[in-house]
Amino acid sequence: MLASKRFARLTARSLRAARPTPLAGASRALHCLSHVQRTSASSSQTGSQRRFLATPPPQLQQSDLPVHLYHQYADATMDRMLESLENLLDEVGESEYEVEYSSGVLTLKLGSHGTYVINKQPPNKQIWLSSPFSGPKRYDYVKEQDEWIYTRDGSSLNGLLNEELSNALGRTVDLGLSEVSSQAS
Repeated sequence: MLASKRFARLTARSLRAARPTPLAGASRALHCLSHVQRTSASSSQTGSQRRFLATPPPQLQQSDLPVHLYHQYADATMDRMLESLENLLDEVGESEYEVEYSSGVLTLKLGSHGTYVINKQPPNKQIWLSSPFSGPKRYDYVKEQDEWIYTRDGSSLNGLLNEELSNALGRTVDLGLSEVSSQAS
């Protein structure tokens, strides 16, 4: 936005000065345009570098989880989550709230609070979450904590969902998604 204002100001100035010689003014305007484009290109490149650097790198070591254990743990987590959410929504009794689970994708609709989508990602051995409050996150199983952890900030799937759902529903929520390995059969 700043670059376009500067361009407009420089163009107007060069056109005013160029009245006696139109070609000289056009040349000056093209020079100004070239300068503005170079300046805005370098500043947008810096902005993208800044955005990239603003996202912290993973802080925890990702688990080297065997595929069969990934499926056991992820299925147990998704089943437990579905059961807990069904019970919670029955207690709340709000008709516009619903939870569905199909083909590894759990969808939780909370009316005006938005929709959560939680799904397994077998190629990455992750559980992905899309939250109407905190946005997208990718969770890895971390053996030392026995939980699904977002490695960029160390938060757990259980902790984040409990906190966000408690705030949205105005009541304490505990989905019981910790101690993943003990829930797997």
